[in-house]
Amino acid sequence: MDTYLKVMVTIITVCVVILTLIIIVEMFASLGHHEEYDEGYHEKLDYLIDRIEQLERD
Repeated sequence: MDTYLKVMVTIITVCVVILTLIIIVEMFASLGHHEEYDEGYHEKLDYLIDRIEQLERD
């Protein structure tokens, strides 16, 4: 049973390390996409603010 326990702990450790690496890579990969999203979001927000101000003047 001692060998079985060591093998199971090794397998679980390897799985945890792989999942952690995948999560870290996904976080770094998504960093660039948020900048593009923020830019589009701010453009839409500016358009809505301008439109509301135009409607208030009319």
